[in-house]
Amino acid sequence: MKSVLSILLIIMPIIATPSFPVNEIQKNEIVEIIDSELPNFSSNNSFWGIFSFSCALLSIGLIPNILAIVPISLLGIISGVIGFNKRRKGLAIAGFILSIIVFIISILLSAFILIGGVGGAFGG
Repeated sequence: MKSVLSILLIIMPIIATPSFPVNEIQKNEIVEIIDSELPNFSSNNSFWGIFSFSCALLSIGLIPNILAIVPISLLGIISGVIGFNKRRKGLAIAGFILSIIVFIISILLSAFILIGGVGGAFGG
């Protein structure tokens, strides 16, 4: 065991040497980026409309989970209202209307379940 370790200690510096030239002096240059790209939520883009419509579609997909529908549809309603003030507002209007419809459906379903109408409807 000692002989294996001694052989490894002798061979490792030979194996570990680089096969390319290494310069001892290296210069590191720090470059400052002046014009960084930040998200622009100005009136030129339709971010809020796309977000509102996406929230509406996501809340429609989550209809079996009533507790998840409410916050997502509220996000869709709020972002749709923000999107009304932008230049391209078609998706904002569609997302706003779909979010309101899904929000009302989820409130009605949760009230129906809390009252106990589902058990009565199926004979329970």
